[in-house]
Amino acid sequence: MLALINNILDLATIDAGRMQLNLGPVDIRETMQAAAEGVQDRLVGAGLVLDLRAPKDIGSFVADKLRVRQILFNLLANAVSFSPAAGTITLVAERHADAVVFSVTDRGPGIPPHVLEKVFDWFETHSLGSQHRGPGIGLSLVRSFVELHGGTVTIVSNVGQGTTVSCTFPLGATAALTAAE
Repeated sequence: MLALINNILDLATIDAGRMQLNLGPVDIRETMQAAAEGVQDRLVGAGLVLDLRAPKDIGSFVADKLRVRQILFNLLANAVSFSPAAGTITLVAERHADAVVFSVTDRGPGIPPHVLEKVFDWFETHSLGSQHRGPGIGLSLVRSFVELHGGTVTIVSNVGQGTTVSCTFPLGATAALTAAE
């Protein structure tokens, strides 16, 4: 309940243009592992495997470490909720010349196009045949935090095959220091 309240407060703070990022070096592999530890009990309970993929020398980038971890946690929690038992969820990090990209892929039911249009709306939730009963703010928060860093979120989903959510964080660009811009 506390996490839900904090997420709602974060969204309200962003919406009011008052969210400030605490920028510093973010160790990519360490942050991925920390987010994975946050969903470990859920993975075990659902009989899921988490496949973490990042080059050993991927290093770090400048961002708000807490917010990046929160982004990855929310994406992993969604993937757990929609994945079939005994399935695999994949978290990948890639470094490009101009960006760091995190992607979370599940092999769940996928998202129909009419639902995909609304997944970033506050309090928009769809079970899509799963046991998922979240409050519908996770992806809104993900998008808001990524955009505060000057990045983008994309979703590729195929009904019956799964979903990949990718978050691109620009390198070398100055992230927005507040949502007021």
